[in-house]
Amino acid sequence: MIRSAILVLTLSLAACSHLTPYQMDIRQGNLITPEMREKLKLGMSKQQVRYVMGTPLLADAFHENRWDYEYSLAQRGKLAERQGMTLYFEGDNLARIDDAAMPHLPAQTVAEPVPQALAASAVPVVMPEPVASVPAAVPQVQASLDAWAAAWSARDGKAYLAAYAPTFKPEGMSYSAWQKQRLQRIAQAKSIAVTLSEVAVQMQDDSHAMATFTQHYHADGYQDVVHKSIKLEKSGDAWLIVAETVQK
Repeated sequence: MIRSAILVLTLSLAACSHLTPYQMDIRQGNLITPEMREKLKLGMSKQQVRYVMGTPLLADAFHENRWDYEYSLAQRGKLAERQGMTLYFEGDNLARIDDAAMPHLPAQTVAEPVPQALAASAVPVVMPEPVASVPAAVPQVQASLDAWAAAWSARDGKAYLAAYAPTFKPEGMSYSAWQKQRLQRIAQAKSIAVTLSEVAVQMQDDSHAMATFTQHYHADGYQDVVHKSIKLEKSGDAWLIVAETVQK
Protein backbone atom coordinates (compact mmCIF):
# COMPACT_ATOMS: atom_id res chain seq x y z
CA MET A 1 0.00 0.00 0.00
CA ILE A 2 2.76 2.39 0.96
CA ARG A 3 4.73 1.49 -2.16
CA SER A 4 1.68 2.25 -4.33
CA ALA A 5 1.23 5.68 -2.72
CA ILE A 6 4.91 6.50 -3.28
CA LEU A 7 4.65 5.41 -6.91
CA VAL A 8 1.56 7.63 -7.50
CA LEU A 9 3.29 10.60 -5.85
CA THR A 10 6.43 10.07 -7.98
CA LEU A 11 4.43 9.95 -11.20
CA SER A 12 2.49 13.10 -10.20
CA LEU A 13 5.69 15.03 -9.56
CA ALA A 14 7.13 13.88 -12.89
CA ALA A 15 4.04 15.08 -14.74
CA CYS A 16 4.13 18.45 -12.98
CA SER A 17 7.76 18.95 -14.00
CA HIS A 18 6.55 19.67 -17.54
CA LEU A 19 4.31 22.54 -16.46
CA THR A 20 5.34 26.01 -17.62
CA PRO A 21 3.96 29.31 -16.30
CA TYR A 22 1.37 31.10 -18.43
CA GLN A 23 2.70 34.15 -20.23
CA MET A 24 0.35 36.89 -21.41
CA ASP A 25 0.41 38.38 -24.89
CA ILE A 26 2.42 41.62 -24.90
CA ARG A 27 1.82 44.28 -27.55
CA GLN A 28 4.13 47.26 -27.84
CA GLY A 29 4.24 50.24 -30.17
CA ASN A 30 2.12 51.44 -33.10
CA LEU A 31 0.19 48.81 -35.08
CA ILE A 32 0.44 49.75 -38.78
CA THR A 33 -2.59 48.54 -40.73
CA PRO A 34 -2.70 48.25 -44.55
CA GLU A 35 -5.32 51.01 -44.56
CA MET A 36 -2.96 53.37 -42.70
CA ARG A 37 -0.08 52.58 -45.08
CA GLU A 38 -2.30 53.19 -48.11
CA LYS A 39 -3.29 56.65 -46.84
CA LEU A 40 0.34 57.66 -46.24
CA LYS A 41 1.54 59.81 -49.16
CA LEU A 42 4.74 61.73 -49.89
CA GLY A 43 4.32 65.46 -49.46
CA MET A 44 1.94 65.15 -46.52
CA SER A 45 2.54 67.56 -43.63
CA LYS A 46 3.60 66.31 -40.20
CA GLN A 47 0.11 67.09 -38.93
CA GLN A 48 -1.46 64.99 -41.68
CA VAL A 49 0.95 62.12 -41.01
CA ARG A 50 0.16 62.21 -37.29
CA TYR A 51 -3.55 62.15 -38.15
CA VAL A 52 -3.08 58.95 -40.19
CA MET A 53 -0.38 57.16 -38.18
CA GLY A 54 -0.69 58.54 -34.67
CA THR A 55 2.21 59.72 -32.53
CA PRO A 56 5.46 57.87 -33.35
CA LEU A 57 6.80 55.49 -30.73
CA LEU A 58 10.32 56.87 -31.19
CA ALA A 59 10.84 60.61 -31.64
CA ASP A 60 14.25 62.18 -31.15
CA ALA A 61 14.29 65.90 -30.36
CA PHE A 62 17.69 66.13 -32.06
CA HIS A 63 16.38 64.49 -35.26
CA GLU A 64 12.97 66.06 -35.73
CA ASN A 65 12.89 65.09 -39.41
CA ARG A 66 12.87 61.35 -38.62
CA TRP A 67 9.92 59.50 -37.11
CA ASP A 68 10.15 55.83 -36.20
CA TYR A 69 7.09 53.60 -35.82
CA GLU A 70 7.66 50.19 -34.21
CA TYR A 71 5.25 47.41 -33.27
CA SER A 72 5.79 43.99 -31.76
CA LEU A 73 3.60 41.18 -30.45
CA ALA A 74 4.98 38.59 -28.05
CA GLN A 75 2.90 35.45 -27.49
CA ARG A 76 3.87 32.93 -24.80
CA GLY A 77 7.32 34.47 -24.54
CA LYS A 78 8.00 34.36 -28.28
CA LEU A 79 8.12 37.23 -30.76
CA ALA A 80 5.18 36.49 -33.08
CA GLU A 81 4.98 39.73 -35.06
CA ARG A 82 7.19 42.73 -35.66
CA GLN A 83 6.65 45.80 -37.82
CA GLY A 84 8.83 48.80 -38.43
CA MET A 85 8.54 51.97 -40.46
CA THR A 86 10.72 55.08 -40.59
CA LEU A 87 9.48 58.35 -42.05
CA TYR A 88 11.79 61.15 -43.18
CA PHE A 89 10.70 64.77 -43.54
CA GLU A 90 12.11 67.78 -45.36
CA GLY A 91 10.87 70.72 -43.36
CA ASP A 92 7.21 69.98 -42.65
CA ASN A 93 6.65 67.59 -45.57
CA LEU A 94 7.03 63.82 -45.80
CA ALA A 95 9.96 63.12 -48.17
CA ARG A 96 10.71 59.39 -47.81
CA ILE A 97 9.05 56.26 -46.44
CA ASP A 98 11.24 53.37 -45.32
CA ASP A 99 8.97 50.41 -44.63
CA ALA A 100 11.43 47.62 -45.35
CA ALA A 101 10.72 46.17 -41.91
CA MET A 102 6.96 46.02 -42.44
CA PRO A 103 6.72 42.25 -43.22
CA HIS A 104 6.25 40.05 -40.19
CA LEU A 105 9.47 38.38 -39.08
CA PRO A 106 9.79 34.74 -38.00
CA ALA A 107 9.12 34.13 -34.35
CA GLN A 108 12.18 34.10 -32.12
CA THR A 109 12.40 32.84 -28.57
CA VAL A 110 12.64 35.68 -26.08
CA ALA A 111 11.54 33.88 -22.92
CA GLU A 112 13.78 33.54 -19.92
CA PRO A 113 14.50 29.97 -18.75
CA VAL A 114 11.92 28.67 -16.28
CA PRO A 115 13.47 28.22 -12.82
CA GLN A 116 13.75 24.53 -11.96
CA ALA A 117 12.01 25.04 -8.63
CA LEU A 118 9.00 26.56 -10.37
CA ALA A 119 8.91 23.90 -13.08
CA ALA A 120 8.86 21.15 -10.48
CA SER A 121 6.16 22.80 -8.40
CA ALA A 122 3.04 20.70 -7.91
CA VAL A 123 0.88 23.83 -7.52
CA PRO A 124 -1.60 24.01 -10.45
CA VAL A 125 -1.20 26.96 -12.80
CA VAL A 126 -4.32 29.17 -13.06
CA MET A 127 -4.81 30.37 -16.63
CA PRO A 128 -6.16 33.93 -16.79
CA GLU A 129 -8.80 34.95 -19.30
CA PRO A 130 -7.36 35.92 -22.72
CA VAL A 131 -6.76 39.63 -23.16
CA ALA A 132 -9.31 41.10 -25.55
CA SER A 133 -7.81 42.56 -28.71
CA VAL A 134 -8.00 46.30 -29.25
CA PRO A 135 -10.69 47.25 -31.82
CA ALA A 136 -9.14 48.45 -35.07
CA ALA A 137 -10.96 51.80 -34.80
CA VAL A 138 -9.31 52.75 -31.48
CA PRO A 139 -5.95 53.83 -33.04
CA GLN A 140 -7.93 55.86 -35.60
CA VAL A 141 -9.84 57.68 -32.85
CA GLN A 142 -6.59 58.33 -30.98
CA ALA A 143 -5.00 59.65 -34.19
CA SER A 144 -7.94 62.04 -34.65
CA LEU A 145 -7.46 63.34 -31.11
CA ASP A 146 -3.72 63.79 -31.72
CA ALA A 147 -4.43 65.72 -34.93
CA TRP A 148 -6.98 67.91 -33.13
CA ALA A 149 -4.49 68.78 -30.37
CA ALA A 150 -1.72 69.32 -32.96
CA ALA A 151 -3.88 71.73 -35.01
CA TRP A 152 -4.76 73.63 -31.84
CA SER A 153 -1.08 73.85 -30.85
CA ALA A 154 -0.13 75.01 -34.35
CA ARG A 155 -2.79 77.75 -34.15
CA ASP A 156 -4.35 76.31 -37.32
CA GLY A 157 -7.94 77.43 -36.80
CA LYS A 158 -9.23 75.80 -39.98
CA ALA A 159 -7.83 72.36 -39.12
CA TYR A 160 -8.97 72.76 -35.50
CA LEU A 161 -12.59 73.41 -36.52
CA ALA A 162 -12.44 70.59 -39.08
CA ALA A 163 -12.15 68.17 -36.15
CA TYR A 164 -15.73 69.03 -35.13
CA ALA A 165 -18.88 67.65 -36.75
CA PRO A 166 -21.47 70.08 -38.14
CA THR A 167 -23.87 68.61 -35.56
CA PHE A 168 -21.65 69.74 -32.65
CA LYS A 169 -23.68 71.85 -30.22
CA PRO A 170 -21.57 74.29 -28.13
CA GLU A 171 -22.91 75.24 -24.74
CA GLY A 172 -24.60 78.65 -24.46
CA MET A 173 -24.20 79.83 -28.08
CA SER A 174 -24.91 78.99 -31.68
CA TYR A 175 -22.51 76.89 -33.72
CA SER A 176 -21.56 79.82 -35.98
CA ALA A 177 -20.94 82.12 -33.01
CA TRP A 178 -18.80 79.44 -31.37
CA GLN A 179 -16.76 79.00 -34.56
CA LYS A 180 -16.12 82.74 -34.75
CA GLN A 181 -15.10 82.87 -31.09
CA ARG A 182 -12.69 79.93 -31.42
CA LEU A 183 -11.03 81.35 -34.54
CA GLN A 184 -10.58 84.72 -32.84
CA ARG A 185 -9.03 83.24 -29.70
CA ILE A 186 -6.66 81.01 -31.66
CA ALA A 187 -5.57 83.88 -33.91
CA GLN A 188 -4.96 86.26 -30.99
CA ALA A 189 -2.75 83.83 -29.06
CA LYS A 190 0.98 84.23 -29.68
CA SER A 191 1.66 80.63 -28.70
CA ILE A 192 -0.44 77.61 -27.80
CA ALA A 193 0.62 74.20 -26.51
CA VAL A 194 -1.95 71.44 -25.97
CA THR A 195 -1.00 67.95 -24.81
CA LEU A 196 -3.23 65.02 -23.91
CA SER A 197 -2.47 62.37 -21.30
CA GLU A 198 -4.24 59.34 -19.83
CA VAL A 199 -6.21 58.92 -23.06
CA ALA A 200 -8.80 56.14 -22.93
CA VAL A 201 -11.08 55.26 -25.86
CA GLN A 202 -14.21 53.14 -25.54
CA MET A 203 -16.03 52.04 -28.70
CA GLN A 204 -19.82 52.27 -28.42
CA ASP A 205 -20.36 50.74 -31.86
CA ASP A 206 -18.63 50.77 -35.26
CA SER A 207 -19.26 54.50 -35.78
CA HIS A 208 -19.43 55.99 -32.28
CA ALA A 209 -16.76 56.29 -29.59
CA MET A 210 -16.22 57.95 -26.21
CA ALA A 211 -12.78 59.30 -25.28
CA THR A 212 -11.65 60.54 -21.88
CA PHE A 213 -8.33 62.24 -21.16
CA THR A 214 -6.50 64.94 -19.23
CA GLN A 215 -5.86 68.09 -21.27
CA HIS A 216 -2.85 70.31 -20.52
CA TYR A 217 -3.22 73.78 -22.04
CA HIS A 218 -0.59 76.57 -22.17
CA ALA A 219 -1.05 79.88 -24.00
CA ASP A 220 0.61 83.28 -23.52
CA GLY A 221 1.53 82.69 -19.89
CA TYR A 222 -1.82 81.11 -18.98
CA GLN A 223 -2.15 77.42 -18.27
CA ASP A 224 -4.74 75.00 -16.98
CA VAL A 225 -5.38 71.29 -16.65
CA VAL A 226 -8.85 69.85 -17.22
CA HIS A 227 -10.42 66.44 -17.61
CA LYS A 228 -12.48 65.99 -20.76
CA SER A 229 -15.00 63.52 -22.09
CA ILE A 230 -15.48 63.68 -25.85
CA LYS A 231 -17.98 61.85 -28.04
CA LEU A 232 -16.83 61.13 -31.57
CA GLU A 233 -18.70 59.94 -34.64
CA LYS A 234 -17.26 58.40 -37.78
CA SER A 235 -17.82 60.44 -40.94
CA GLY A 236 -16.28 58.81 -43.99
CA ASP A 237 -12.67 58.07 -43.00
CA ALA A 238 -12.63 60.70 -40.22
CA TRP A 239 -13.69 60.64 -36.58
CA LEU A 240 -15.33 63.97 -35.68
CA ILE A 241 -16.20 65.49 -32.31
CA VAL A 242 -19.95 65.72 -31.70
CA ALA A 243 -19.97 66.61 -27.99
CA GLU A 244 -17.52 67.44 -25.22
CA THR A 245 -17.73 67.81 -21.45
CA VAL A 246 -15.12 69.57 -19.32
CA GLN A 247 -14.42 68.84 -15.66
CA LYS A 248 -11.76 70.84 -13.84
